[in-house]
Amino acid sequence: MGKINVMSENLANKIAAGEVVERIANVVKELVENSIDAGSKNIKVELVLSGTKSIKVIDDGCGMSKEDAILCFSRHATSKIKTENDLFFISTLGFRGEALAAISSVSNCTLDTYDGNESTLVTVKAGKITDTKVGSMRQGTIIEVKELFYNTPARLKFLKSLQTELSNTVSLIEKVALSHPDISFSIINDEKEVLKTSGSGDLYKTIHEIFGINTTKNMIKIEGENYDYSISGYVSNLNISKSNRNGMIILVNGRVVSNINVNRSIKDAYHTVLADNKYPVVVINIETDPTLVDVNIHPTKQDVKFSKLESLEDLLFSTIRGALLESDNTKKVYEEKRVVDDTDYSLNDNLYPEEKKVEEIRLDFGVKEDEVTYDEEEVKSKQTLIKPVGLALGTYLIAQDEDIMYMMDIHAANERINYERYLKAFKSDEIYVTNMLFPLTLEYTTNEFMSIKSNLEEITKMGFEVEEFGTNTFRVKSHPNWLKQGFEDESIRRIFELVGEFKGKFDRVKFNDALAARLACKASVKGNTSITYEEQEELINRLFECEFPYTCPHGRPTVIKYPIHELEKMFKRVNFSKEMNDLE
Repeated sequence: MGKINVMSENLANKIAAGEVVERIANVVKELVENSIDAGSKNIKVELVLSGTKSIKVIDDGCGMSKEDAILCFSRHATSKIKTENDLFFISTLGFRGEALAAISSVSNCTLDTYDGNESTLVTVKAGKITDTKVGSMRQGTIIEVKELFYNTPARLKFLKSLQTELSNTVSLIEKVALSHPDISFSIINDEKEVLKTSGSGDLYKTIHEIFGINTTKNMIKIEGENYDYSISGYVSNLNISKSNRNGMIILVNGRVVSNINVNRSIKDAYHTVLADNKYPVVVINIETDPTLVDVNIHPTKQDVKFSKLESLEDLLFSTIRGALLESDNTKKVYEEKRVVDDTDYSLNDNLYPEEKKVEEIRLDFGVKEDEVTYDEEEVKSKQTLIKPVGLALGTYLIAQDEDIMYMMDIHAANERINYERYLKAFKSDEIYVTNMLFPLTLEYTTNEFMSIKSNLEEITKMGFEVEEFGTNTFRVKSHPNWLKQGFEDESIRRIFELVGEFKGKFDRVKFNDALAARLACKASVKGNTSITYEEQEELINRLFECEFPYTCPHGRPTVIKYPIHELEKMFKRVNFSKEMNDLE
């Protein structure tokens, strides 16, 4: 007797349910997406015991005819695709026709719908229609799912706590509401409203309704497009961040999606301005031709694949990075009000012809004042809006302008300065080289040697003269002049190690970025190091000349600002003055 049997329809539905319907939030997602596809403007989700007892979704969409109301519980019954070719032009949230069949197979359901002509009430138990009659004649659809997983106890026991299931559902609806700000959403659990959006059509207002005022006021609007994609939405500035990716909400053609490459591109845009273990809050809608997106790769339809992914990654990175650079006006105000000299202080200053060179206070503070020469005719006095006050605890520089007190981490600030100077040197077309009096020998394991050798050309392009010298060994005979004096050997070792870490295709941009961050840390003044008043002024000047002065390359803040009104509030001066005035 054969061992292979064709599964019953009921069993097949339950297996499908195991993929699509495994949480309360899965059920809510499928039902709400149907309501959105039906053109609803108001969608209400009512839960009893976080949905374990009852899930009811009420909408004011187009409703269904009696025929469709009965047919919709059949497996692979859908109004959204008719041919295989339609899979390449999916514009609706649902399209497989599996969800209602899967949900009804593991619960008891009722469907009350009215399309303006016919009103129908359908009752379904364990996937089988048990009753059909005239409904309530209310425009739209009401679908209720009771006793979820009552006939699949193995699935039931994997549900989390009531609070966790509710939290997952709320999180889902928050994202869906952001993807459709023109629809009003509400969630009611045990007769208590836990979420409501207005459906105003204003994404910024919806962000406020979901995230609150503190997050909203720190969001930056973005817009960008290229030949393949257009993006719009809001991204957070550096005042807020999260310890996980939950605040990164990506929408594609109005669908909430997840894609590891998109998330990485967004995080890369915050590189060196946000700590590696922190994540931004973003709400970004990506609009593109449906043929460039495959949403049919996972039962939840949330994981998607993109054609022309590199085009999208470049657009996301450049648009977000540009928005961040424009987000804080402190640097702009500083630049507008300061008197700037015209001397070009470059990382390669010591390589310029003598008649063009003007010595500066070294940013690594490795040069003593009596070793520095000044040309009074060339160097103009630097009068800045921000003036140093002094050092606190040997590590923090206190400065002020007319309205704000600043506290700067001298190491972090110096790191940012050196990081951007290294990047500038890496991009320079002119490379100045120093021959080493004693060539440096570097020995590696076979694997390390092979990794470095595969990208040895990239090292020579930077200005290093390198040759193989015995087994698994390189000898460095010359190096570019931007290496910090006295730390050449250590810097070279760091560079070679970083080259060896790159696997596959070498990415020059990412390499330069990582290298600049590593070298900048070593080249910067350490904490608990006393610096002179002139060096403090120079640090402030150079920091605010940076492209992005507010964080070090590792994402730590360089500057913390205390506006005068905040200080007065902290010291109760505002309230005290008011009380004195009242007494008078």
